Amino acid sequence: MKQDPYSQLQLHLFSEMNSGFGSFDWKLPNEIEAKTPPVHALRADLIPNSYRLWLEDASCRMQTPPDFATISAIVITGSIIGAGCSIRPKQFDDWEVVPNLWGACIGRPSVVLKTPSMREPMRLLEQLQAEYGNKFERDKVAAEFDAMANKAMLDDVKGRLSKTAKGKGKDGLVNSDDLQKLKADFMELSKSSEPEPTRRLFKTNETSIQSMTVIQAQNERGILVFRDELIGLLVKWDREDGWDERAYFLEGWNGNGSYTDFKIGRGLTDAKSICISLLGGIQPDKLRSYLYQAMRGNNDGLMQRLQLAVWPDEPDSWQLIDTPPNTEHKLHAYNIMKVLAEMDFSLYGAMAGEDSDRPFFHFDEGGQAIFNEWLTELQTIKIQHEENPLMAEHLGKFRSLMPSLALIFHCIELAEGKRQGRVTAEAAQLAVKWCKYLESHARRVYAMAESPAHEAAVRLSKRIKRGVLSNPFTTRDVIRKCWHGLREREEVEAACNILIDENWLIITTKPKPVIGRPPLPDYYINPVFL
Repeated sequence: MKQDPYSQLQLHLFSEMNSGFGSFDWKLPNEIEAKTPPVHALRADLIPNSYRLWLEDASCRMQTPPDFATISAIVITGSIIGAGCSIRPKQFDDWEVVPNLWGACIGRPSVVLKTPSMREPMRLLEQLQAEYGNKFERDKVAAEFDAMANKAMLDDVKGRLSKTAKGKGKDGLVNSDDLQKLKADFMELSKSSEPEPTRRLFKTNETSIQSMTVIQAQNERGILVFRDELIGLLVKWDREDGWDERAYFLEGWNGNGSYTDFKIGRGLTDAKSICISLLGGIQPDKLRSYLYQAMRGNNDGLMQRLQLAVWPDEPDSWQLIDTPPNTEHKLHAYNIMKVLAEMDFSLYGAMAGEDSDRPFFHFDEGGQAIFNEWLTELQTIKIQHEENPLMAEHLGKFRSLMPSLALIFHCIELAEGKRQGRVTAEAAQLAVKWCKYLESHARRVYAMAESPAHEAAVRLSKRIKRGVLSNPFTTRDVIRKCWHGLREREEVEAACNILIDENWLIITTKPKPVIGRPPLPDYYINPVFL
């Protein structure tokens, strides 16, 4: 590692201080820095025009990075489109991509306001769900009346049948013409009975397989699962009793699967479409340990499916902002989502597939050229030359991310009446820019899991600089402080070993007693920090 730029005076003082520490041969300490790669900021031109003023206003009023509200809005929009349509990125191939996405907002609690930022666009989805809830209540009352009327008419047919049967002719036979008429009336009434209305849902906090399958059966476009803290869900899926649910969600990420469930008491539930979108927040420290396990072989591609995972820099300044919300542009965004919820995509240029009922879009000529060039670079350069195996797998999931984003951006413009037909070059180019932006955030995420020992060393070095440790100290002295990330003996020892290598500490051992436990080694602090 690079050494601190000590001046001649500092070197002289270091030499003088070193002379008072016995026989220790102290050297200049190296810098200990957190391995946090830089990330691309979310520029205004990355936000779709239709959402830009709304999201910029919301982020400005909360004094938070615009990343959180923006990726939440994109995930939510993709969930509304869901399995209602797809994109076939290649010109002739039948490879299909459904635009449901998984997103994660990563940041320290109460510092970057992840939850309020996610809640801003989530409130629009909840408003849409409430509106459909009111419609469901009205439809349910109307359906109850129709059912009552249908039952009354069926009872009338049964009554007339009974009278016809009793009024036999002289030969003891019932008039066949009357029977045929009653039979026709009965069949017509039975056929005209409508199924009970179902409530359309857009979001849920439920994750059990049985409940999700029922929801999916009633909502063929799919559903968004929102969890304020995603780590609880990830840890649950790591347990043995959560493996089935984990596999279910991994399948639902594809957006074009199906699922059949049978339970005694409930019967058969056949969901023709399993399409799951996912959104939530994660604290960096909690994510770090989870990723560390994934890098040690417990990796099934779950983390790589969080394609819209963002970890922006924290704001370096704050000011009090107290202005009214931009309700005009917020309402405009809501109307777009409302139109998308009802949109028949085949009326907007989507094509019908011979092998599927789902309408699909292609790129236009310009968009196809952009996608072909981007995909070729991804497969032959980025993935081939990527050294981090987790990052290579993450980039592999970008094959579906880019066309998903392009389709979402295109559908937003369809809802505004600005476009018709194939996915444009403009939407494709914006999706490429998003992939570059998201790649930088993915690199930051995976970098923090490469060396937990280094992170522990960074934490311990900060404490040493503050002078809050005795000299010398033992691992027990550190553990008793209950500092975050330095509460376990293994963590402290690993941190000390790195600081020894970087000339921050020197370790000394004491003679082992004849009886009892061996004493803990002492760690002496470099006199530069005393």
